[in-house]
Amino acid sequence: MRFAVAVAVVALAAAASIQTGLAGEPYTPARLKPAETVDPPAELLDMARQFLEAVQKGDGDLIDAAIADKVTAIDGALELTVKRRKEVLGPYDRIEDMLVALANYIGGIYEQPADGGDATPFAIEAEREYIVGSLTDGQSWGTDPMLKGAICTYAYRSFDAAAVGSLAETLNTASSSFFYVDAPAALLAEPKAGAPIVATLETDRLYGLDYKTDAPGRWIAVHLPEGGSGFVNFDEVALEKPYAAGICFSKGKDGKWVMSAQVSTSL
Repeated sequence: MRFAVAVAVVALAAAASIQTGLAGEPYTPARLKPAETVDPPAELLDMARQFLEAVQKGDGDLIDAAIADKVTAIDGALELTVKRRKEVLGPYDRIEDMLVALANYIGGIYEQPADGGDATPFAIEAEREYIVGSLTDGQSWGTDPMLKGAICTYAYRSFDAAAVGSLAETLNTASSSFFYVDAPAALLAEPKAGAPIVATLETDRLYGLDYKTDAPGRWIAVHLPEGGSGFVNFDEVALEKPYAAGICFSKGKDGKWVMSAQVSTSL
């Protein structure tokens, strides 16, 4: 459930005003803390496998046993200047009620009955799909600073929201336009293969996309730290956002692992 920006780039670039040439003020990219990845213990991996099978089959009793009585729900926003918020859900008399409550924290809306009837089955199905996706999306397991002692199906990357907000003002852009790369990547002088390299994107930094500079096809302009713009092909370079999505596990009082949190970014 990683958040690449390719789809958003197409939509936002089409909507943005277009102009040619260089744009943007000089700036210092914001620092992004490295992800704190974790190798889950064998007993947690075994529990997660059984939990996945139970969710896929819709086994209510096994699902109930695998989810804590109280679950922390954390919701983030596309704008990086908006602080993530958390809420404790439960306890509930029925596991169905917990699943319905969690369905409000999947990062979007779920299907509703056409006749305006009971939405409960749709909410439960959406939540089951979210759990399955969280356990199968291939992210590295890790930690989240808002969840002490938990092990999550993702590794959250922290940053200074105020610093990002300041950069957004400097570049006159939305804080949601900032991204990072997992490996160094070249920025080109023109949006075409073979153009001269004008800068290199470094890891653990947040750079600003430039939607006001013309970039045809699968190319996107990026604000250069020294000012102006460079170009990258987002079919070739994964532009990532420091969002979080997944589920987390903690040990219960009986020493067994249970799902204790769910984390999403509202789209």
